[in-house]
Amino acid sequence: MRLLDLFSGAGGAARGYHDAGFTEIVGVDNRPQPRYPFTFVQADALEYLSAHGHEFDAIHASPPCQGYSIMRNLPWLRHKDYPLLIEPTRELLIGLGRPWVIENVMGAKLQAAWL
Repeated sequence: MRLLDLFSGAGGAARGYHDAGFTEIVGVDNRPQPRYPFTFVQADALEYLSAHGHEFDAIHASPPCQGYSIMRNLPWLRHKDYPLLIEPTRELLIGLGRPWVIENVMGAKLQAAWL
């Protein structure tokens, strides 16, 4: 089974999916991940999902959490802007009709439109 691992980071989640039986895993992140344990593509995750998501049996996404975390309220982080990518990611995933998972922090609540 093929898994697309979006916003992959170093591949911790991918290792678990491999242990669960996924045989081909492709990780996508916008920063180099030289220790990613499977096939890695450096690209924009949402662009890659739009172009290639239909090629996979399942998709795991871990969009950046900083914009949803209570940590963003710390004085030294308040001035920073963080991308809020859960909703755009969810919209693309729903449109693909493939099984998917989005993992994030507690503060990243579902918007009412998706309930």
